Amino acid sequence: MNTLHQEAIEAFRQKNYAVAAKNWIKGHALPDDREELKEIYLWANSLNETSPDSDLCSILGLIALDHHDIFTNDREKALLQCIEWSKQGISISPNHPWCHRHAGSSFYWMNQWEEAVPYYEKAISLVPSPTLQVRLFTIKNKKNPHPDFLLLDVNPETTEAMEAYNAGVEINRMLNQYPQMSEFEKERLTQLKRDCYAVAYRLYRKTLMERNGDPYNEDPHTFAMCCNNLGIELINQEKYDEAITVTTEGMKFSYFMYILQNRFNAHLEAGNFEEAVADGEKLMEDFIDGMDSVTYFTITDQVCSSYMELKDYESAMEWLNAGMESYYSLDATDSLLTHPEIVRCFTNFYIYKAKIEEQTGIKPNVNTASQEADSILEEMPDNPSILISRSNIFLEEENYEKALECLQYAIHFASEQNKIRSVQVVLYNMGYIQVVKLQDETSAFESFEQSIALGNEDFWCYYWAVHCGYHLQENEKTVEYALLALQVLPQQEGVTKDIIAEVYEHIGTAQLDLGQYADAAENLKLSLQYNHSSIAEDNLKTAEAENKRNSSGGFFKKMFGK
Repeated sequence: MNTLHQEAIEAFRQKNYAVAAKNWIKGHALPDDREELKEIYLWANSLNETSPDSDLCSILGLIALDHHDIFTNDREKALLQCIEWSKQGISISPNHPWCHRHAGSSFYWMNQWEEAVPYYEKAISLVPSPTLQVRLFTIKNKKNPHPDFLLLDVNPETTEAMEAYNAGVEINRMLNQYPQMSEFEKERLTQLKRDCYAVAYRLYRKTLMERNGDPYNEDPHTFAMCCNNLGIELINQEKYDEAITVTTEGMKFSYFMYILQNRFNAHLEAGNFEEAVADGEKLMEDFIDGMDSVTYFTITDQVCSSYMELKDYESAMEWLNAGMESYYSLDATDSLLTHPEIVRCFTNFYIYKAKIEEQTGIKPNVNTASQEADSILEEMPDNPSILISRSNIFLEEENYEKALECLQYAIHFASEQNKIRSVQVVLYNMGYIQVVKLQDETSAFESFEQSIALGNEDFWCYYWAVHCGYHLQENEKTVEYALLALQVLPQQEGVTKDIIAEVYEHIGTAQLDLGQYADAAENLKLSLQYNHSSIAEDNLKTAEAENKRNSSGGFFKKMFGK
């Protein structure tokens, strides 16, 4: 871009205003330095006043559109001045594409859309523009709540990266403006938007990374913006690795919060939790001063979640404590206290804390935990996760009736919200209280069975179903659940040998009662290998004796089964 600018300055000095205009406008190469830009404005304006020129008018029009504060702080005044310069340029050169475009854009940004149409249509007839195609469609359907989007036929292929990028931005604005459009139209326009971003990305990349493209596409910051937007689309398509690659490329040319945030989200969705933690911590380190509260709490929640996935409970606790401290520091009258996203994050902090305490054996302060849970339930009384946590606190207090009552509410709300996993957990927790605390094996067996029927494949749910079924002499179900428990055992951490022995002993004893002596003997042997038990030892002797007796006999017994 610097080369184009230097060439434009040299052309300007030699009064070759056409080359200067082309470089500055097509190459988006006006300088960032305010003093230098002001000098260009004063120089061009002085020359144009002395000897009007259409290219000088187009240069002044661009400054009025994009950098009006160089000569006025009044945006509308600048747009009106842009129209004057553009009309002056058109009177000199009727087919000057940039003067037509600048006039149209001035009317467009003043919301005088009808006046913009003839200028935009003339500009497109001179130089094809996917961006202006989208704008013209928007203008012509301004009063139509249900446009025929099939009439919007945009070709994203262009040699100008900025054109393709801006067309994608305009289509995205249209998608947000008409949420009621049909799914077919939405899918078509979404794909068209993606095609626009992809074309822009390719053109920018050729210039900036491959160094063999058009110098007019040498725009590092817009390339990064394009990478950011394309990254969002790739995440929505579940192409997480591509999104990570694209956003990483963009950050090499322009580093800002949103592009890092999108790479962070791509790592989260891809399950790259170590990389997600690194990006989340960098977001906080580099951009916290410009971050709104909702973004702060969301990122804190996501970093906590990643540390939980990594089983780094110490780091997770540090982050959730910081998040909870920030929440408690909000003023009591601050509306952020009840913002749905912030309440959701604070709720998650509370749930993470309970899980960490459970995993690490830390005993929480029951009174504090009760107050926190009750406070959250006041804001979110239908939240199954909080109801489950509140039940656990009642369990710590040995208030089993209240614990079960919370779980009943949790089942109700989780079922209403179609949160099947929450229902599975609630039923398991109910069963655990019923069997371990209340010794009600009949009710507990029913709870565990319901949890399993809803898809719960956790080892411990199967284990307790085996335990209850065994004591209730539900032999066939004991065998069924024991086999399932053994099937998922390799994926379950922390199961001790005595527990494994118990599962094999229960399955073997149930098979003994069912007359399946050979299988019973094998499972009882396995039980004894894990842990000695007099019950397993005695039942093994019986199973082997019965198996031997049933497998022996004379000629007629072997032939006729008698």
